[in-house]
Amino acid sequence: MTNASTRSLLWASVAIGALAGVSAILDGSGRAADPAAVAYAPANSAGMSNQNTALDSVAQARMALKHPQARDALEQIERAERALLNIQQIHPDSRIDDALQRLTMARAALNANDMATVDQQLAAVSEELATTFASATAPGTAPNPAIGDAIYDASGHEIGPVLTFLVDPDGRVQTVIVSVGDYVGTGDKMVAVPRGDISGDRSHLTLNRNKDQLRQAQNYWGASVGSSPPPRQ
Repeated sequence: MTNASTRSLLWASVAIGALAGVSAILDGSGRAADPAAVAYAPANSAGMSNQNTALDSVAQARMALKHPQARDALEQIERAERALLNIQQIHPDSRIDDALQRLTMARAALNANDMATVDQQLAAVSEELATTFASATAPGTAPNPAIGDAIYDASGHEIGPVLTFLVDPDGRVQTVIVSVGDYVGTGDKMVAVPRGDISGDRSHLTLNRNKDQLRQAQNYWGASVGSSPPPRQ
Protein backbone atom coordinates (compact mmCIF):
# COMPACT_ATOMS: atom_id res chain seq x y z
CA MET A 1 0.00 0.00 0.00
CA THR A 2 1.04 3.65 -0.20
CA ASN A 3 3.28 5.02 2.57
CA ALA A 4 1.62 6.38 5.70
CA SER A 5 1.97 10.09 4.94
CA THR A 6 0.69 9.76 1.39
CA ARG A 7 -2.25 7.57 2.43
CA SER A 8 -3.15 10.07 5.19
CA LEU A 9 -3.29 12.88 2.63
CA LEU A 10 -5.41 10.76 0.31
CA TRP A 11 -7.87 9.89 3.08
CA ALA A 12 -8.12 13.61 3.93
CA SER A 13 -9.07 14.29 0.32
CA VAL A 14 -11.65 11.50 0.48
CA ALA A 15 -13.22 12.95 3.59
CA ILE A 16 -13.57 16.35 1.92
CA GLY A 17 -15.07 14.75 -1.18
CA ALA A 18 -17.56 12.73 0.86
CA LEU A 19 -18.90 15.91 2.43
CA ALA A 20 -19.59 17.44 -0.96
CA GLY A 21 -22.64 15.26 -1.64
CA VAL A 22 -23.61 13.10 -4.59
CA SER A 23 -22.49 13.80 -8.13
CA ALA A 24 -24.40 13.46 -11.40
CA ILE A 25 -22.95 11.77 -14.47
CA LEU A 26 -24.08 11.97 -18.04
CA ASP A 27 -26.48 9.57 -19.66
CA GLY A 28 -26.19 8.51 -23.29
CA SER A 29 -28.08 11.60 -24.51
CA GLY A 30 -25.69 14.02 -22.83
CA ARG A 31 -28.07 14.93 -20.01
CA ALA A 32 -27.17 14.55 -16.38
CA ALA A 33 -28.47 11.38 -14.75
CA ASP A 34 -30.69 11.59 -11.68
CA PRO A 35 -28.31 12.55 -8.80
CA ALA A 36 -30.29 10.41 -6.37
CA ALA A 37 -29.41 7.32 -8.42
CA VAL A 38 -25.64 7.83 -8.27
CA ALA A 39 -24.03 5.41 -5.86
CA TYR A 40 -20.79 7.18 -4.98
CA ALA A 41 -19.76 10.59 -3.67
CA PRO A 42 -17.90 12.89 -6.09
CA ALA A 43 -14.11 12.82 -6.34
CA ASN A 44 -13.53 16.00 -8.35
CA SER A 45 -15.18 19.21 -9.49
CA ALA A 46 -15.67 18.05 -13.08
CA GLY A 47 -18.85 16.22 -12.08
CA MET A 48 -17.66 12.68 -12.81
CA SER A 49 -18.56 9.89 -10.44
CA ASN A 50 -15.73 8.20 -8.60
CA GLN A 51 -15.80 5.04 -10.69
CA ASN A 52 -15.51 7.06 -13.90
CA THR A 53 -12.79 9.23 -12.38
CA ALA A 54 -10.78 6.10 -11.53
CA LEU A 55 -11.19 4.63 -15.03
CA ASP A 56 -10.29 7.95 -16.62
CA SER A 57 -7.26 8.54 -14.41
CA VAL A 58 -5.72 5.12 -15.05
CA ALA A 59 -6.19 5.56 -18.81
CA GLN A 60 -4.59 9.01 -18.67
CA ALA A 61 -1.68 7.66 -16.63
CA ARG A 62 -1.02 5.01 -19.29
CA MET A 63 -1.11 7.61 -22.04
CA ALA A 64 1.22 9.89 -20.07
CA LEU A 65 3.73 7.02 -19.85
CA LYS A 66 3.53 6.52 -23.60
CA HIS A 67 4.57 10.10 -24.39
CA PRO A 68 6.49 9.92 -21.84
CA GLN A 69 5.35 12.26 -19.08
CA ALA A 70 6.21 10.62 -15.77
CA ARG A 71 5.05 13.54 -13.64
CA ASP A 72 1.62 13.56 -15.28
CA ALA A 73 1.44 9.79 -14.83
CA LEU A 74 2.09 10.15 -11.10
CA GLU A 75 -0.59 12.84 -10.78
CA GLN A 76 -3.12 10.59 -12.49
CA ILE A 77 -2.18 7.60 -10.30
CA GLU A 78 -2.81 9.77 -7.24
CA ARG A 79 -6.12 10.93 -8.73
CA ALA A 80 -7.17 7.31 -9.25
CA GLU A 81 -6.19 6.46 -5.66
CA ARG A 82 -8.33 9.29 -4.26
CA ALA A 83 -11.34 8.13 -6.25
CA LEU A 84 -10.91 4.49 -5.22
CA LEU A 85 -10.40 5.37 -1.56
CA ASN A 86 -13.61 7.39 -1.70
CA ILE A 87 -15.43 4.39 -3.15
CA GLN A 88 -13.89 2.03 -0.62
CA GLN A 89 -14.97 4.24 2.26
CA ILE A 90 -18.61 3.93 1.19
CA HIS A 91 -18.68 0.48 -0.45
CA PRO A 92 -15.80 -1.77 0.75
CA ASP A 93 -14.79 -4.22 -1.98
CA SER A 94 -11.80 -6.57 -2.14
CA ARG A 95 -11.40 -5.79 -5.84
CA ILE A 96 -10.87 -2.12 -5.01
CA ASP A 97 -8.25 -3.17 -2.43
CA ASP A 98 -6.47 -5.15 -5.16
CA ALA A 99 -6.56 -2.16 -7.51
CA LEU A 100 -5.16 0.11 -4.81
CA GLN A 101 -2.34 -2.33 -4.16
CA ARG A 102 -1.50 -2.39 -7.87
CA LEU A 103 -1.49 1.40 -7.94
CA THR A 104 0.94 1.35 -5.02
CA MET A 105 3.21 -0.99 -6.99
CA ALA A 106 2.88 1.26 -10.03
CA ARG A 107 3.90 4.27 -7.95
CA ALA A 108 6.94 2.43 -6.57
CA ALA A 109 7.97 1.30 -10.06
CA LEU A 110 7.57 4.85 -11.35
CA ASN A 111 9.86 6.13 -8.61
CA ALA A 112 12.36 3.44 -9.61
CA ASN A 113 12.07 4.48 -13.28
CA ASP A 114 10.78 1.00 -14.18
CA MET A 115 8.24 2.11 -16.78
CA ALA A 116 7.51 -1.38 -18.08
CA THR A 117 6.30 -2.46 -14.64
CA VAL A 118 4.30 0.75 -14.23
CA ASP A 119 2.40 0.10 -17.46
CA GLN A 120 1.92 -3.57 -16.56
CA GLN A 121 0.36 -2.67 -13.21
CA LEU A 122 -1.79 0.09 -14.70
CA ALA A 123 -3.04 -2.25 -17.43
CA ALA A 124 -4.06 -4.76 -14.77
CA VAL A 125 -5.81 -2.01 -12.76
CA SER A 126 -7.64 -0.83 -15.87
CA GLU A 127 -8.97 -4.30 -16.64
CA GLU A 128 -9.91 -4.94 -13.02
CA LEU A 129 -11.81 -1.67 -12.68
CA ALA A 130 -13.57 -2.17 -16.01
CA THR A 131 -14.79 -5.58 -14.84
CA THR A 132 -15.81 -4.19 -11.46
CA PHE A 133 -17.71 -1.14 -12.69
CA ALA A 134 -19.16 -2.26 -16.03
CA SER A 135 -21.49 -4.82 -14.54
CA ALA A 136 -24.39 -4.54 -16.97
CA THR A 137 -25.17 -4.29 -20.67
CA ALA A 138 -27.47 -1.60 -21.99
CA PRO A 139 -30.71 -3.04 -23.41
CA GLY A 140 -30.54 -3.72 -27.13
CA THR A 141 -26.76 -3.61 -27.37
CA ALA A 142 -24.02 -6.19 -27.70
CA PRO A 143 -21.84 -7.03 -24.69
CA ASN A 144 -19.80 -4.11 -23.45
CA PRO A 145 -16.52 -3.55 -25.27
CA ALA A 146 -13.44 -4.30 -23.25
CA ILE A 147 -10.54 -1.92 -22.88
CA GLY A 148 -8.19 -2.64 -25.77
CA ASP A 149 -10.89 -3.93 -28.17
CA ALA A 150 -10.44 -2.61 -31.72
CA ILE A 151 -13.10 -0.35 -33.25
CA TYR A 152 -13.66 -0.42 -37.04
CA ASP A 153 -15.52 1.84 -39.44
CA ALA A 154 -18.29 0.62 -41.76
CA SER A 155 -15.70 -0.19 -44.47
CA GLY A 156 -13.78 -2.48 -42.14
CA HIS A 157 -10.85 -0.13 -41.59
CA GLU A 158 -9.52 -0.08 -38.04
CA ILE A 159 -10.03 3.23 -36.23
CA GLY A 160 -8.27 2.43 -32.98
CA PRO A 161 -8.63 0.68 -29.63
CA VAL A 162 -10.99 1.35 -26.75
CA LEU A 163 -8.91 3.24 -24.24
CA THR A 164 -11.50 3.49 -21.48
CA PHE A 165 -15.20 4.23 -21.01
CA LEU A 166 -17.74 5.88 -18.75
CA VAL A 167 -20.49 3.97 -16.96
CA ASP A 168 -23.86 5.01 -15.59
CA PRO A 169 -24.95 4.32 -11.98
CA ASP A 170 -26.25 0.88 -13.03
CA GLY A 171 -22.88 -0.17 -14.45
CA ARG A 172 -23.87 0.17 -18.10
CA VAL A 173 -21.32 1.60 -20.52
CA GLN A 174 -22.69 4.87 -21.86
CA THR A 175 -19.63 6.48 -23.47
CA VAL A 176 -16.61 4.82 -25.07
CA ILE A 177 -13.29 6.64 -25.35
CA VAL A 178 -11.51 5.59 -28.54
CA SER A 179 -7.85 6.26 -29.28
CA VAL A 180 -7.49 7.51 -32.85
CA GLY A 181 -3.95 6.92 -34.09
CA ASP A 182 -1.81 9.11 -36.34
CA TYR A 183 -3.28 12.34 -35.02
CA VAL A 184 -1.15 15.10 -36.56
CA GLY A 185 1.14 16.73 -34.01
CA THR A 186 0.81 14.20 -31.18
CA GLY A 187 0.28 10.75 -32.67
CA ASP A 188 -2.90 10.16 -30.66
CA LYS A 189 -6.31 11.67 -30.24
CA MET A 190 -8.92 10.48 -27.78
CA VAL A 191 -12.56 10.83 -28.85
CA ALA A 192 -15.70 10.12 -26.83
CA VAL A 193 -18.48 8.31 -28.70
CA PRO A 194 -21.87 7.11 -27.41
CA ARG A 195 -22.04 3.37 -26.80
CA GLY A 196 -25.16 3.23 -28.95
CA ASP A 197 -23.14 4.34 -32.00
CA ILE A 198 -21.11 1.11 -31.84
CA SER A 199 -22.61 -2.07 -33.27
CA GLY A 200 -21.53 -5.68 -33.63
CA ASP A 201 -20.01 -8.01 -31.09
CA ARG A 202 -16.59 -7.90 -29.48
CA SER A 203 -15.05 -9.86 -32.35
CA HIS A 204 -15.80 -6.94 -34.68
CA LEU A 205 -17.07 -3.64 -33.24
CA THR A 206 -18.20 -1.13 -35.86
CA LEU A 207 -18.63 2.63 -35.40
CA ASN A 208 -20.83 4.65 -37.74
CA ARG A 209 -17.99 7.13 -38.36
CA ASN A 210 -14.52 6.82 -39.85
CA LYS A 211 -11.11 7.86 -38.60
CA ASP A 212 -11.04 11.10 -40.63
CA GLN A 213 -14.36 12.18 -39.13
CA LEU A 214 -13.16 11.41 -35.61
CA ARG A 215 -10.01 13.44 -36.21
CA GLN A 216 -12.27 16.48 -36.60
CA ALA A 217 -14.00 15.86 -33.28
CA GLN A 218 -13.02 17.47 -30.00
CA ASN A 219 -10.14 15.78 -28.23
CA TYR A 220 -11.66 14.25 -25.10
CA TRP A 221 -8.67 15.12 -22.91
CA GLY A 222 -8.03 18.53 -24.37
CA ALA A 223 -4.78 19.68 -25.96
CA SER A 224 -2.36 17.66 -23.84
CA VAL A 225 -2.17 14.22 -22.30
CA GLY A 226 -2.57 14.38 -18.54
CA SER A 227 -5.22 17.10 -18.57
CA SER A 228 -8.55 16.37 -16.97
CA PRO A 229 -11.52 15.93 -19.30
CA PRO A 230 -13.63 19.05 -19.84
CA PRO A 231 -16.89 19.30 -17.88
CA ARG A 232 -19.80 17.81 -19.82
CA GLN A 233 -22.83 20.06 -20.33
